[in-house]
Amino acid sequence: MAHAPIINIRNVFYYSLIVFGIPANIVTLLTIRLRNCGLAHSSTIYLIAMTTSDLLVLLFYVLVNQILSHLFPQLFYYYTLACRLNTITTAAVIDCSVWLTVSFTFDRFISICFQSLRRSYCTPKSAALVIGVIYFVSYVRNIPYYFSNIPLQVDNNVQIGCRPNPSIDTAPAWRVFYWVHVVLTPLAPYVAVALLNLLMVRHILIASQVRRGFRGDGGGSQDPEMQSRRRALVLLCTASASFILLWMPTVGLFLFSRITETYTYRSFNDPFAIVNETGKMLSVLNCSTSTCMYALTQSKFRAELRAAVRKFTRLFDKLAAV
Repeated sequence: MAHAPIINIRNVFYYSLIVFGIPANIVTLLTIRLRNCGLAHSSTIYLIAMTTSDLLVLLFYVLVNQILSHLFPQLFYYYTLACRLNTITTAAVIDCSVWLTVSFTFDRFISICFQSLRRSYCTPKSAALVIGVIYFVSYVRNIPYYFSNIPLQVDNNVQIGCRPNPSIDTAPAWRVFYWVHVVLTPLAPYVAVALLNLLMVRHILIASQVRRGFRGDGGGSQDPEMQSRRRALVLLCTASASFILLWMPTVGLFLFSRITETYTYRSFNDPFAIVNETGKMLSVLNCSTSTCMYALTQSKFRAELRAAVRKFTRLFDKLAAV
């Protein structure tokens, strides 16, 4: 039986994401961790955590949930417990990816706009604490997803398989949970990232005018401080723009479904299903490759990446010549 076009697109997309996304994130992680990319210590820690989170999204949501579970359903979902735990983990790693973007943006906001707080907040210790809290809260608040699946069958008192709990779309408690969930991811991050970036743009524009006044016309372009702030702004604007655009279909569809009380679709050729699957793919794309994209906007990172590639190539040539 032929699949709907959106299913074929989805399959190609997820396989491509695994093939290209995992190596890209590993290379990004190693480059940030081992090379001097000219980043602040707190930024380095955040980017390492974000890259790790992107890898977890690829492993749990894409590889396990979208590929292996369909290829080997008996292996991954034979027991209901495994299916339920995977549901919690999948939701949690996506939440981590989103909120790490917010925390990284806030760290740069403090660094740029509040110089007096920079020494106390923008530190490796603070970054590690914030990252730990985000991971802990993300897993705890997704525990209700454990009950979003019920056993497919019970064999000798052993719960086997998973199927969606029929009450998740109609029960008041589940409706409240989903509203809170979407408000926290991604509506609140939407507002936070957009607002923080607007405030940083405003601060940098005002600071640029003031510094040009002190330095005289034509001196602003040679100002190392302003160049550093502009580079940070490029990184953050890339992060916020990709985040807002790639999550927009998911947010829009959620609001549409709640307003019209449309929760199901007859087939994958239904426009609702097409938008739903497209939104999932775009949000996962943001959560699994965002750090690679942020890093590539930095000239220092690109230079270190090219140096690492040349070093690896020379090492490979030496080993091949032996």
